[in-house]
Amino acid sequence: MSVADAVGALAWQALLALALVGSAWVALRIAGRDRRVRSALRERFYLGVPWGSLIVLGGVLAVYLFVQGGLNHWSDPLSIPFSAWSYSYPFGVAFSAFSHAGPDHLLGNLTTALVFAPLAEYVWGHVPEDGSEPDGARGARSDPRVRAFVLFPLGVVGAGLATGLFSWGPVIGFSGVVFALVGFVLVRHPFLTVVALAVRSAVGTVLDALGAPVSVVEVTPAVSPPWWYGIAIQGHALGFLIGVLAGVVLCRRRETGTDPIALWLGTVLTTLSLSLWAVWWVRGPQTYVLYRALGVVLVFALAAAVVAALAATDRPLWGSVTHRRVATAALVVPLVAMCLIAIPLNLTTVDTQPREAGVDAGEYTVFYDEEVENRMFSVVDVEAFGETTGVTTSGVIVTNPKRGVWSQQVSAATLETDGSAAVRVGGLTWSETIAVERTGWEVANGTVYAVHFETGGERVHAFDSEPVRVDAVVDGRTITLHSESGRFLVEVDGASATGRVPVPEPGEERAVGGIAIRNDEGTLIASDGATTVPIAREETYSRTSR
Repeated sequence: MSVADAVGALAWQALLALALVGSAWVALRIAGRDRRVRSALRERFYLGVPWGSLIVLGGVLAVYLFVQGGLNHWSDPLSIPFSAWSYSYPFGVAFSAFSHAGPDHLLGNLTTALVFAPLAEYVWGHVPEDGSEPDGARGARSDPRVRAFVLFPLGVVGAGLATGLFSWGPVIGFSGVVFALVGFVLVRHPFLTVVALAVRSAVGTVLDALGAPVSVVEVTPAVSPPWWYGIAIQGHALGFLIGVLAGVVLCRRRETGTDPIALWLGTVLTTLSLSLWAVWWVRGPQTYVLYRALGVVLVFALAAAVVAALAATDRPLWGSVTHRRVATAALVVPLVAMCLIAIPLNLTTVDTQPREAGVDAGEYTVFYDEEVENRMFSVVDVEAFGETTGVTTSGVIVTNPKRGVWSQQVSAATLETDGSAAVRVGGLTWSETIAVERTGWEVANGTVYAVHFETGGERVHAFDSEPVRVDAVVDGRTITLHSESGRFLVEVDGASATGRVPVPEPGEERAVGGIAIRNDEGTLIASDGATTVPIAREETYSRTSR
């Protein structure tokens, strides 16, 4: 960015901030509510400030900047060491809920938390409502400072640890906690929750405008999975149920209720807006399945369970079993079931056999392979409803036997489009970046390519594709392109002899088996003197690193 562009961006940001503050101030002054707003905040918050939310949001940002190395690598923080791979790696489990895979991931979660954390803290309150604390509990737990600076942050940390412990598979991100905050607010203020979702969208737009006042976008070829692939739907549901149950308990203790119709409608609108219906699976490297109808059915069932849990009474259903107990069980049983399933999954370590054609960085091994078993899904063998955990994947894979890490970091399709990528591995005190590069030649009926890694100034050959035979036949001779140890070769096979030569440099020509092979600025041309045929074109890429 040039100096002029930077100055222009700062000017736009200043204008935007001024417009936001000025517009809100005018509205409050005209409505005469500025004092009432301050008064309402002081009634619920110590000194009128949601201190707990500020501590939590600041802590998540600090983890990204100083623990994951985002301060020096904003667009590419360390994420692999801070994911919840298994119980054999408690460090990752502890940090997973407060770490993020990248800036978009971080800002998306912080934007939602910026809206819902203060609302959840407002519902909780720094000054407990009458009847919310039994007489024996009066004391430290009723101190506004303790509730603001200790109890609320501890509750958020507890929710984060729970999502790290009981999520299925390697998760990373604050979203499970965010869903817990949303569920907590929803039980007490369903319509406010729906409005807050619109506020979240508006806040995201304002932050985008501050971060990028002017954007210039060029259309380039891109290959990417559907937006719903990779959503930690089970982790989101886990967090949401934790938040809802906490809200139900609080409402019962305070003897407050919520209109059932409002709660049902609010739950449906909230869960649909937050894509809690996105139940998905993967069938292979480039095939994904979305069970949209099943997800929406589960949303409606969840809405009914939430309403029943809050509205049910202690009237006996049969014997000593009350309506309230049954309704509460409708939320508790799925939560407990998810936790019980998570335990054996997270106790299982992934088989991480090392590969010869790879790069070692500390305890990590990075390699490239195609159509290999995706061990993040096949950690247990399950076949049901036409789906299976025995799926394959292709791309750059990172393993760490001690931590049970097995992760595809760059897909083969992405590398084919971009041509290069970067993979960061490391720990608390070190990190290393492995550059990945693909080069190749496009033939009419396929592509011959090679993959190389580079780290510490050393270039390592990682993968060769299968050879491809050219459709054209020149003077009765067949031509095949090979990649061997990262070197591209042209093989000419005639009736009497077979020969190979390296692909010539641009502008050069080489003879093999009576055929001249010329590199015409990225196009390979074969000629026998009478016939000239283009046989391959060098692959081109967008060359954008991950």
